[in-house]
Amino acid sequence: MEFNTTRLEQAAQLLAEEIKEKLAGKRDINEVEQMMRELVKEAASMGIQRVIEQGEERYANKEVMCACGQKAQFVSKRPAMMWTVFGKVSYKRRYYLCPECHHGQSPLDQKYGIVPGQTTFALASLLGVLGVEVSFEEASQLAERFLLFRVSDNTVRKQTEGYGNAQAQAEKEWIEKAEDEKSLQVRQRSLEHHSGRIYASIDGAHVPLQHEWRELKTLCWYKVEKTRLSTSRKHHRQPVGEQSYLQAKDMKYHCDITEAGPFGRLL
Repeated sequence: MEFNTTRLEQAAQLLAEEIKEKLAGKRDINEVEQMMRELVKEAASMGIQRVIEQGEERYANKEVMCACGQKAQFVSKRPAMMWTVFGKVSYKRRYYLCPECHHGQSPLDQKYGIVPGQTTFALASLLGVLGVEVSFEEASQLAERFLLFRVSDNTVRKQTEGYGNAQAQAEKEWIEKAEDEKSLQVRQRSLEHHSGRIYASIDGAHVPLQHEWRELKTLCWYKVEKTRLSTSRKHHRQPVGEQSYLQAKDMKYHCDITEAGPFGRLL
C-alpha cells in the first residue's frame, strides 16, 4: 500500500521534534527507539479514533431502519471502545433505539464491522498465534513486550480458543468435501496439474495437560523424492542396514487431542 510521501515526511518531522524535546540533549539510540515506539502507538491510536469518528455522516438521519421493520430513533452520541494492536481506542458515535423491539444499534459500528468492547481481527489473530505457541501467561507477557500494553491471560485464552474453533470448523468443512464424491470430481476436473502420489503417516504420544495425561495424535502428509545414489555399506561383502533411496519432502503436520475415530477420518 502506497501513502502520500509529503504527509509521511510531515508526520516523521513532528515525531522527531517531539522526541528531541523529551530527550533534552541525550544521545541514546535505545531510548530514542523506545520513545518512538510509544509515540507511534499513541499517535496510531488517536488516528484510528479520528478515522472512525470522521466516518460518520455530518448530518446523519434522526431515524434508521431496524431489523424488525420499524424505525429506530436517534438517542444520543454514546462512547464505545475496542482493543487494537495499538491498544485501547475510544470513540463516540450515534446510537439509535427502536421503540418497538427495543433493539439498539450504531450504524457506524456496522459500517466498520466493530464489536464494541472486543478485539479487532488483527489483534485477535496475533494473540491466537501466541496462545498456540506458548502458555497463556507467557503469551500475555510476550504481547505486552511487543505491543506495549497489557493483555490479560483470559483475553489470550479467549482469542486462542476462538482461533482453534475457527480452525476446527474449517477442517470439518475440508473433511466433508473430501468425503463428497461430487465435490471431488469437480475438483479433479479443475486441476491443471496433478501433484502426484501423497503419503500419510499417523502416530501418537501421551503428553501432560493441566490435570491429566492425554494422547496427542500427529498426522503427517508428505511426498517422496529419490536421493543421490551412494555406495552401500557392507560388512564382509554383505549389505548392512536398510538401503533406502527415497526421502520425505513437503511435509505438513496436523496435531490434535481427540478420539481416534474422528482423527482417523483425516486419512
